[in-house]
Amino acid sequence: MAFTLSLAFTIGFLVILFRMMGYYYLDQFCVDGPYPLLSFEDFPLYMLSFHFPGLIMYFHKVNREQQKEREQLYTLENEKVSTELKYLKAQLNPHFLFNTLNNLYSYVITKSPKAPNMVLQLSGILDYILYKSQQKQVSLAAEVKTIENYISLEKIKYGNRLKINFDKEISKNTIQISPLLLLSMVENAFKHGVSGSIQKPEIRIQLRQFNSELDFSIWNTKTEDKSDNKTDAYKTGIGLINIKRQLDLIYSKKHELILQEAPTSFILRLNLKLT
Repeated sequence: MAFTLSLAFTIGFLVILFRMMGYYYLDQFCVDGPYPLLSFEDFPLYMLSFHFPGLIMYFHKVNREQQKEREQLYTLENEKVSTELKYLKAQLNPHFLFNTLNNLYSYVITKSPKAPNMVLQLSGILDYILYKSQQKQVSLAAEVKTIENYISLEKIKYGNRLKINFDKEISKNTIQISPLLLLSMVENAFKHGVSGSIQKPEIRIQLRQFNSELDFSIWNTKTEDKSDNKTDAYKTGIGLINIKRQLDLIYSKKHELILQEAPTSFILRLNLKLT
């Protein structure tokens, strides 16, 4: 009995609700409308023949419009993220390219045997930055190869003054990563960790990849002279802000970035879930 009354009340409430909506929104489209708000003689016919189907069509139209707006908003958001990523990638410091070209010029003039290798390494870096970096994902092996080319060029620039070690362990050659992400970190380590006032600059890079997880760390020396200390600029400058923003955009909730500073050294640690 209680169920029957509840059902009857629900049906009655819905009927009145539909009629109210029909009266205020749909009757205006009828040739003879608007009809009386309630007419027990004609209401059931109107309800079944026009108002009920009309309301279904109305809600369907509203839902379609809302869905279209959501799709447009999603597309705009994706385009915005894509544009910002391209801008961030374009900010990779170009100074090393100019320095490398100057070094290359001097080696070519003196006919140094180092010149051919420099040309090949620089060509590989330029190809990666200008073309492959436009892709959403590249192989981890390709990113590592570019880092190795970059390190080789920096070794030529700094000579025996710089001590550097790149220790890597990759278990899966097919794993994919966002291009320039790791290279940007390495470039920043050289920029801020090999200044002229550091007597014995040193950089240690370690990369460990197992299945879809990657651990990447960079240890570099830094000057104790506060007036010449670039670490604060590194921590708050465009380089690290760039890196953090890329991580937030591409690997949201899939990364952990840790920065540690000592009097004469600086450490960056990154844990990344690549899938």
